[in-house]
Amino acid sequence: MLDLRNARRIGIIGGGIVGWLAAIALSRVFDPAVEVTVIETTALFPLGLGEGGSLNLIDTLCRNDLDLDVFIGEAGATYKHGVLYENWTGGGVPDRYYHLFGGPGIPEIEHHVDGFFPLLSARIAVGASLHTCIPGFEAIARNASHQEIDELMATGQSGLYPSYHFDDIGFEQYLKRVGLARGITSRESPVCDIRLDNRGHACALQLQGEQLEVDFAVDASGLARMGLGTAFNPHWRSFANVLPTDQAITFDLQPAGSSRQPLTRSTAMTAGWIWEVPLNRTTKAGYVFSSRHADHTMAIAEVQHRFGCDVQPRRELSFDQGYLETAWVNNVVALGTASGFVEPLGAALAAHTFEQLRNLERILTNGGGIAPAQAIEAFNRANVRSWTGVRDYLRLHYNGSRNDTPFWRDLASAELPESYAQLRACFQKRTPRFIDIEPYVGSGWQSLFHQVDWISVAAPLGVVPSTAARAELSQLPMEWQSKAQAYLDLLKGTSPTFRPRSGWRH
Repeated sequence: MLDLRNARRIGIIGGGIVGWLAAIALSRVFDPAVEVTVIETTALFPLGLGEGGSLNLIDTLCRNDLDLDVFIGEAGATYKHGVLYENWTGGGVPDRYYHLFGGPGIPEIEHHVDGFFPLLSARIAVGASLHTCIPGFEAIARNASHQEIDELMATGQSGLYPSYHFDDIGFEQYLKRVGLARGITSRESPVCDIRLDNRGHACALQLQGEQLEVDFAVDASGLARMGLGTAFNPHWRSFANVLPTDQAITFDLQPAGSSRQPLTRSTAMTAGWIWEVPLNRTTKAGYVFSSRHADHTMAIAEVQHRFGCDVQPRRELSFDQGYLETAWVNNVVALGTASGFVEPLGAALAAHTFEQLRNLERILTNGGGIAPAQAIEAFNRANVRSWTGVRDYLRLHYNGSRNDTPFWRDLASAELPESYAQLRACFQKRTPRFIDIEPYVGSGWQSLFHQVDWISVAAPLGVVPSTAARAELSQLPMEWQSKAQAYLDLLKGTSPTFRPRSGWRH
């Protein structure tokens, strides 16, 4: 049992977005008399959450009383309504597809029967694009201004759900300013050691020149893992055999040389992929690649060839994708990169981090400051489930038909984890269902990726073939089969660009 009712100090190991956000959240959860201290150090690994927000970003901000308008201004934030994928499918020109964040009021998503979405399946069955069912796509396609999209969102008719791109340094500075204003204290020092009491609980953090007593500690030290990793050394579960990238270079692009759409652009390359995140004043970008297929010099040359300009890397990074099998031990919990790391595909790391924090808040609040061992064990089990879902969802993105370079050929022949291999086999026969992703969601946790997210990636890549959609439509009652056909007839009549490759009926 962890009893924090008489806690006097919470220690946050590491600043950054994760550290300051955790400090703000815990200052809200605990009594105002409890001191929350952030121990910052310049020696930490520099990679944060990245600059592409997840769908639970806004909820995280609002839950912690962080003003959205101020966040937008200070973090240089811009709308993010989804992701544009280019060169992933290995098919003709243009080789692109969109994964948009669909909001309420979209019939294709709101109508579901027997665990699937017949109108989306009808689109897949005839080879129609999925993203065009969202009314707001028209504004995105014509590069509408931020103000126009604001006005469109205000009507409630866009069908778009927002997140944000942000500058990670600006976001961190905003969180620090808010945290200090709310009474959170800060000191700059490496954490040299974690002192444990006779129960194995952290009782003090050894800083340079002083010892800081704590009753609870959050490890937000990134890949340095100065808290949980130092004190308890939990087992690391690597994704290296599933997710092949292990290197990255990051760089800035001038706005004129990049997309200004409210989307993250992800472009598949020779040995990995490039992300582009449009902000107000610049575009943040990076190339994630496999060291078995390229080195930093080759990666920089490929980036410069793609953009036709000289590119100066901001950072050159090496990493191992995976997670700590135990993220919460006694009174120490690791959040964000301190607990695990994946490439920034789909903003999965950000999504997982925000969900970790929400559940930490939930357990401490609902337990009245007392967390039984079972609750901590349940958190750890759910955390593992969530990381497994992240791994499988990211692996899905690499399952197009590209085989033009050694990197893509090696991916095509690589062994898949059993959980994902089972899903792929199911997707050959039907579209993704909620029961497919339910095993990735632990008690009290929320799914990071909805079944529509899986469909939006799997269908364009051909992981869900048109034959699978036709097969599940044919199992519907005749009433719904007629509705699906009427929907396609209407779509054909109202969209001059709609060209079904075939009918869906057998």
